[in-house]
Amino acid sequence: MKKINSVFLILIFLLTACSSLPAEAQSTDQPVPMDVFATKTSSPTPIPATPTPTQNQTPAQVLKFWHPWTGNRGDSIAELVEEFNRSNSVGITIEAVSIADQDHLVEMVESAIDTGDLPDILAAPADFLQSLYKDEGILVGLNDFLSDVNEGISADELKLFPTSFWNQGIVGEERYAVPAEYNFHLLFYNQTWAQELGFNAAPTTSEEFLNQACAAARFNASDADDDNNGTGGWIYNTDPLTMLSWMQVFGGGDLPGESSRSSELNTEENRNALEFLQTIYQLDCAWTGKENTPYRYFAKRYAIFYSGTIEDWYKQTVMDSVEGNTDEWTVIAYPGQNGTPIVNSENLSYAIVRSDAGKESAAWSFIRWMLSEDQQLALTEKTYSVPVTLGVAQQLADFLEKNPEWQKVLQYIPLAKPTPLINDWNVIGSLLEDVGWQLSLYYVKAADIPAILDNLDFMANEVLDAN
Repeated sequence: MKKINSVFLILIFLLTACSSLPAEAQSTDQPVPMDVFATKTSSPTPIPATPTPTQNQTPAQVLKFWHPWTGNRGDSIAELVEEFNRSNSVGITIEAVSIADQDHLVEMVESAIDTGDLPDILAAPADFLQSLYKDEGILVGLNDFLSDVNEGISADELKLFPTSFWNQGIVGEERYAVPAEYNFHLLFYNQTWAQELGFNAAPTTSEEFLNQACAAARFNASDADDDNNGTGGWIYNTDPLTMLSWMQVFGGGDLPGESSRSSELNTEENRNALEFLQTIYQLDCAWTGKENTPYRYFAKRYAIFYSGTIEDWYKQTVMDSVEGNTDEWTVIAYPGQNGTPIVNSENLSYAIVRSDAGKESAAWSFIRWMLSEDQQLALTEKTYSVPVTLGVAQQLADFLEKNPEWQKVLQYIPLAKPTPLINDWNVIGSLLEDVGWQLSLYYVKAADIPAILDNLDFMANEVLDAN
């Protein structure tokens, strides 16, 4: 137990230290080895629950809350909303609406801007919220709420938020959003099967990844089960953040940002990344399945790797139970150059839509309550999600004893990079996805890759110039 507690305390120290480093220095850190956690220090100050609304609040407010969570996460959010509605002392009622997925949520909000029928609270992608604040002007600045004596967030409490994620919700000096979810993009990895194939450690380079994927593919091709022929390696995945992660593995993946509005992706590093993806696919060490989820394939050893997110952890455990899978598996970072882990994170943030002072204060009371220790702990224990602050550190010890592999997720927090904060990320992401699809076509050759990247740059710059 002491060792687990020390993991969190050292992790908090790393996060505090990372906050003073430049971005380029942070990106090269390694995950902390488990055998170095031996020093016990004082516990961090947790973010307290806030049952009492601020004095500006009008009692008996009814607020609409739109979010994209479904499944287990959506059910857990619904339970917390019900608890808040029962427990708050001034009669605030939150009416939560799950809007299927992020893309549909964005469409619904854009439509609501035209009709004026907007929600009061949003949980949405950070880049979309930035556009709502800067371009549409419909979000409330949160600085006054953050500094509120009763319901604000103190300087000590702010240190418990990963700096790279906390800094996403700011324009100039004004904060318009606070973190709601960090969804890391990682590789699910079957340790038991890998060991049976002769691999005693997870891959730390792209070459090692290729070797293990191909070994699993060869095994399935040569065993007595004809149904699994053509499977075994990595389930080929063209998700935008998967594509970006592989580019970063080879030292590329630099996307345009606020300071540079030009796409220049036809680089040697990105060409090497695409050649790697094409090679692993052409060698049949990566494959595509008919099912649109990887969970059953992974449980039945049709794949030794798949690209997923923290959201997939719970779903994989459910499928393992259904299929009777007892293999030990874990999540690993994408294996970058010189062993540098690559972890990208797709984040959601909370924001408040402009209305009147009473509703805005009530909305902040709910958001602040959701950020409190008890709620973050409940979400992690039910959904395996990453807590948005490390104030729940000590209370997660029991959870980690039951789920020791999940501890690796926390070790990646200092290394995780948020989705690029550009308004056109959704369009550029779809272009990256299309590039991944092109690489899987049998008639596309390695010699075509520079032209594919040139075309990607052309289309990306068309989008950027139009905005």
